[in-house]
Formats: sequence, structure tokens, C-alpha cells
Amino acid sequence: MNKNEKSIVLISEDSALNQRLDSLLGAEPSLVLNQCPATLAQMNGKAQEMAQSTDLIIFRPEADLERDLAALEGIRATGGQARLLALSRGDVSLAQARRLMQAGVAEVVPDTVDDTELGQVVSRLTVGRRLTLAASPEPQGAVIAVAKARGGVGATTLAANLAFALRGPNRRFGKTPPRPVVLVDLDVQFGAVAGFVDLPPNEALFRMALDGIEPDSFFVEQSVAEAPSGLPVLAAPEGFMPLDALRPAQIARLISTLRARFDFVVIDLPQAMVDWLVPVLEAADRLYLACDASVPCVQQARRLIDFYHEANMALPVEVVISQGRKPLFPSRRITEAAKVLEQPLRHWLPSDPKHATEAMDRGRPLAQVARGAALTRAICHLAKDLTTRLACDVQTSRHPDERS
Repeated sequence: MNKNEKSIVLISEDSALNQRLDSLLGAEPSLVLNQCPATLAQMNGKAQEMAQSTDLIIFRPEADLERDLAALEGIRATGGQARLLALSRGDVSLAQARRLMQAGVAEVVPDTVDDTELGQVVSRLTVGRRLTLAASPEPQGAVIAVAKARGGVGATTLAANLAFALRGPNRRFGKTPPRPVVLVDLDVQFGAVAGFVDLPPNEALFRMALDGIEPDSFFVEQSVAEAPSGLPVLAAPEGFMPLDALRPAQIARLISTLRARFDFVVIDLPQAMVDWLVPVLEAADRLYLACDASVPCVQQARRLIDFYHEANMALPVEVVISQGRKPLFPSRRITEAAKVLEQPLRHWLPSDPKHATEAMDRGRPLAQVARGAALTRAICHLAKDLTTRLACDVQTSRHPDERS
């Protein structure tokens, strides 16, 4: 096989599905499709061998999901590099899809999707994300995801103010234009970003889900609004919408379009686990997980880190301890928390309810309300640390043999 070709294995007893995939992928010269008329469980050790030499394994999940999960556990144990795509029947539940993704499946796609969307999913899974970015002639902005281990830990405060801080120093008479940064609220049920930045809720994501829109540059231009602070924002809709109303391909396209236009795309994530989180995690350059130092919150953060790494093992996840100052001498509890999280607790956001509430009530960034406050300085320091680390990542990728 040519080194530029991608190998795909289709494991399915559904002849109609096999014929459809053969017609869709067989004509693509860069793809080599091999069909196995069986179930994933029936492949036994052969599927594990394929995971060592195949780029993508597409399979049809069985009605008895436990058999698939056992087979997936064996595949994961081999440490193979193959990615897995489950092409399910339309009756698969969100809970079942979540279990498959937790078992190592990159995406779960219903067989009702059209050929165009299915082709986009296969293309995304067979071409490495980093390789795609390196080969792209277009500039690609950094995607920064912000999540929370529980409600009330200040994740939205972090996302909104981090996005503003990433625009650059707030110079009153400076002539340097701010960096292009956009803030996106993907918490489509309980998103509060609009209130934080003094904008009305935005129905763009609801329309995108309802009408099946594939977001392009025109959609972004019409949907992103500028907050009074000058920060471009794509806020969540006002009403409740089902979390699974959005499709992974739509979110992947939205992120791709945004990062072609902005230097930084800061995304406020929902606390729920949904299938369209996978393209966010695959595209993210870094994820900040807001958490307090309590034992239950640290335990939940550990579970979330494991979930995020299932989708993207290379994703740097950094815990941000909110509502607490960094101690001069870490207590035993903090030391144990760092061990559980398997990372040093580098980022701390001090509790500052007075200035945080004032900024929220006025719909302004902390930097415009309380520039010298400890919480403002902490978020600005985090933004500076982020830009420095991303610059180092780029330098390392260009000169991988150099050692600092």
C-alpha cells in the first residue's frame, strides 16, 4: 500500500450498508477499503490485529452492546493506532452512544446521515488533525475549551474573561490592534455567556440544529455578534433545545470556520456528555477544567479528564482551581488532589465575589471593571501563560529535534 493511502476496514453483516460504503469510499483513490462480513465480536483477535495496521475501523454495533464493548476493550488493550467509527442504526440511544465513545469509539454516526456528511466524518477520522493543520496553507487559530467539574465554580467567568484577556493588553492609547478572538457558548441549554457580555441570547445555534445548516463563513459572519467590550461572541439560544439536536459534523465545521477567521476560539462547554463534544475535543489545543479543591469536585474532575482523553489522548487538560488562593505551602489535601489529578495545580483563581458580581451585572469584563483586582490579574496571567505555551508548542513542532 502506498504510504499516502489510508486503510479502512468495514466490519458489518449488513449487505446494503456494505454496498453503500463500497460505492462511497471505493472510488476514492487515497482510500483502501477492506470488507469483513461479520460483527465486531465475531472478529475475535483479528480485529485486534487490524487495529495495529489500519487507519480506521468502521463497524455496525450489535443490539447486544455488551458484546461490542468487550471486543472494544480487547482492541484498546493492544494499543493500536486505528480509530473507530460506529455506524449505528437510527434507534441507538444517547446513553448507548456515550458508552461506545467511552470504550474508545471516536464517533457514533446513525446510518441515516447522507453520503456527504458520512464522507466528511470518514475524511476527518482518516487524516490526523495535526497533520491536516501542518499541511494547510490557511492560518489556523487555536481552540481553547473551558469546562467545569461542577456548577458554580466560575467556568463561564473564566471563559469570558480569558477570551477578553487573549485579545491583548488593554492599553488606553495603544495603537496595536487586539488579536481576533471569539467566544462561543456551546452550553445550549444553560449557557449564560450572553448575560456576562451584555448581549441578548443568540438563536443561531438553534437554527443551525433545526435546519441542518452546515455553518460556513457567511453563517459565522451573520451569527457572531460584537459585545460592548469589543469581543466577538456566539451566544447560546434563549430557549431550551435538546443537547443531541446538534450533529458532530456541524460542530466540526463550525470550529473549522471559526479558527480560519480568529486567532483564538474560546469555547464554553456544557457539563453534559454529548456526542458532538468529540469534534470539539479533537480540535482543541488546550482545555481548562474549572474545579474547586473539595474532594467530590476533584473526583469528578478526574472522571472528566479520563473522558476527554478518550476522545483526544494528546489534548492538554489543565485544572484551574477556582475560588481559592494558591497556598504558599501546599496542604496535605492539596498534595493529594494533585496526585489524583496527575498534574501540578498551577492555576488558581482567588475568590472575589464583589468584583465578579459587579462585572456580571454590568456585562463587562473584569479588566474593564476592576483592572487591579486579584481575580483579574490571575486570569490575565493564565492568558499570558497560555500564549507562551502555545508558542512553544509551535516552535517544538517546527523543530522537533531541538531540546530546550
